[in-house]
Amino acid sequence: MSGGPDFIGVGMPKAGTGWLYDQLEAHPDFWMPPVKELVYLTQKFPRMQFVDERGEPRAPRRERSQRRRNAGPPRASSQKDRLIQRPLRDHRDVEFLRYASGCRGQPMSLDRYAGLFSFKGDLLSGDITPPYCNLDDEMVRRVAEHFPRTKVILLVRDPVARAWSRICMSHEAGGFDTALLHDAARFRMYIEDSHKLGAVFATEVYRRWRREAPASPFGFFVFDDLVNRPDHLRQEILLFLGADPNKKSGELPAEYNRKAQAAKLELTSTAKVVLVDYFADEIRACADLFGGHAVNWGASYGL
Repeated sequence: MSGGPDFIGVGMPKAGTGWLYDQLEAHPDFWMPPVKELVYLTQKFPRMQFVDERGEPRAPRRERSQRRRNAGPPRASSQKDRLIQRPLRDHRDVEFLRYASGCRGQPMSLDRYAGLFSFKGDLLSGDITPPYCNLDDEMVRRVAEHFPRTKVILLVRDPVARAWSRICMSHEAGGFDTALLHDAARFRMYIEDSHKLGAVFATEVYRRWRREAPASPFGFFVFDDLVNRPDHLRQEILLFLGADPNKKSGELPAEYNRKAQAAKLELTSTAKVVLVDYFADEIRACADLFGGHAVNWGASYGL
């Protein structure tokens, strides 16, 4: 059928999806929803509440966070508290939020999902949701059959660095026990038991989409280029999506990455050995499947 997203970002988590959203959201060829992660396709009854009880758009995430800081200790975060990404700009944003809020509690429907992008007009639009790396075979087939022209983007990162970035984020949020970094057995168990770490492999995501949706336009891009050649990476993605790479993304330079930050944890030798051992097969598989920068990942860890 026609309509729906022009593209879907299916991961990887901690591989540059925030950078991608910001670059596209500020680019004149795109209208991006004011929500980076719709997280619609992974839930039977999506929890999408973006307007309050009066039907008014809820305040952007940053504004709500500031209000909580001014009011005292922050309350526990929830999915509903993190979804609105930026201030609303025009009627399209408001219409999107009201439509999306009306989907809350309704069974997941690809027709209803297509409606989330009906406000884009003549611009390009899509959904960048890292948890879509976990879409199962059936959902991948359904999405491909329903949206045959929708392009699929996968951002790939050295799995050890990606996992460590996720651990640092957990630590920053107060959800990681640093004692694990000095206990190989416990740290290994932590990796294995954490679905967002031990069960996420870029090669599996790539193979699933190529197997179940071979006709879907598919592009993978490597995080190393965001670090070393952001202009090149931006150009390649914009060309893949059918946008003009010569147009600026507002005032954002290609290297702008609001989530880039120095690791707040020191990667201990014990933790590094565990991570390299756990992801060794995936590192080798990435080299075979993705080539390019991925070929060098193994050598950097002595593999």
